[in-house]
Amino acid sequence: MRHPMEDNTASYKGTAKNPYFLSTKNESFRRTLRFCEKAAASNVNILLTGESGTGKEVLARYIHNCSSRREGNFIAVNCSAFSDSLLESELFGHEQGAFTGATGTKKGKFEYSEGGTFFLDEVGDMSQTTQLKLLRVLETKTMERIGSNDPIEIDFRLISATHQDLKDMVQHGLFREDFLYRISTVVIQVPSLRQRKEDLEDLTDFFLRKSEAENHIQIHTIEPSVKEFLLNYDYFGNIRELKNIIDRMVVLSENGVITRDGLPVLYSFGKNAPEDAPAGPRSADFDEIIPFQEFKHRSEKEYLEWVLKQTGGNVAEASRRLQLSTRQLFSKIKMLEIKK
Repeated sequence: MRHPMEDNTASYKGTAKNPYFLSTKNESFRRTLRFCEKAAASNVNILLTGESGTGKEVLARYIHNCSSRREGNFIAVNCSAFSDSLLESELFGHEQGAFTGATGTKKGKFEYSEGGTFFLDEVGDMSQTTQLKLLRVLETKTMERIGSNDPIEIDFRLISATHQDLKDMVQHGLFREDFLYRISTVVIQVPSLRQRKEDLEDLTDFFLRKSEAENHIQIHTIEPSVKEFLLNYDYFGNIRELKNIIDRMVVLSENGVITRDGLPVLYSFGKNAPEDAPAGPRSADFDEIIPFQEFKHRSEKEYLEWVLKQTGGNVAEASRRLQLSTRQLFSKIKMLEIKK
C-alpha cells in the first residue's frame, strides 16, 4: 500500500553513519556534509552554527563517525541545561568534600571523552569564568577535578555548537575572544530547513512513519490541504518543529485520517495556511530596506521588551515562557540594552 506522503520520490533512507536527514537533495546541505567530512579527517576543533532545531548534534555525531575517533566515546553536554557551578562539576568532575553535597568522587564528562569526541551544545550560554577554565584545558590537554590539584591528561576533539552570533557577543563583552578563536578552527554553518525545502517531502515521510510506529497508529489518508501546508510551511523551529507537528498530526488523527479540522493550531501560522483557513498575523509595513542584522536587533528588542512587560519585569518567568535559560535572557537584555 502506498504511504500517504509518497509521490514518485524514493522514501528516505539512512544508516548509523549517515542518518535520515543527512541524506539530501539540496546542494547547500551537500556542501555542509562535505565540509563535515573534510573536517572529520583532521583533529581540529569545530564550531557548528545555525538556528535551533537544525540538527547540529546529529552533524556532530556524523563528524565523529567519519573520524579516526569513531571507536571512542561521543560525549555531549548542553551548556544551557546547567548553572555555572553544576556545569563545571559536569565537565571536570569533583573530589569528595570539594563542596557541600560532594559526598563522593565523580569523574567529569571530559574524562569519559578520552580518545573520542566532546560535544558542547549551546556554547554561547557558558559563563566567561568557565570559558577561561576550558581554554586552559584546550591549551594543555589536561584538567583537574574540582577540589584536586592533580592534573589528568585527556585526549579528545572538541565540537561546539551555537545558535547565537558569538562574534556579536564578543563585541558586547559577553563571550571571550580568545576562547572563540580556540573553538572555531573550522566553522560550519548548518542551513535551516527553509533553505533545504527539497528535503521536506522525504523528511515528512520519515517522521510520519516513525510517529506511526511509536504511537501504534496507522495513517492511510492525509487531506490535500494538510499535505500542501506541510510542504510549504517555513518551519522556523526547523527539523525539531517538523517532527513535533507530525507527532501532533498522528496523535490527533481520526480513524487513520489526518484532517485540518483535527489540527486547527497549524493554521494560525500565517501565509502558509490554505486560502480558506483562519487568517494569521498580518504582514508588517516597512518604510525602508535596512541591513538584516539591524532589523533582527530591532525586532528582538521590541519583542523582549513586550514579553518583560507582560511578566511584570520578572526575568525568571519570562525566561520560562520563552524557553530560554535565565543566563541567555540576561545576556540578551544586556546585549540589546533593554531596560527592565
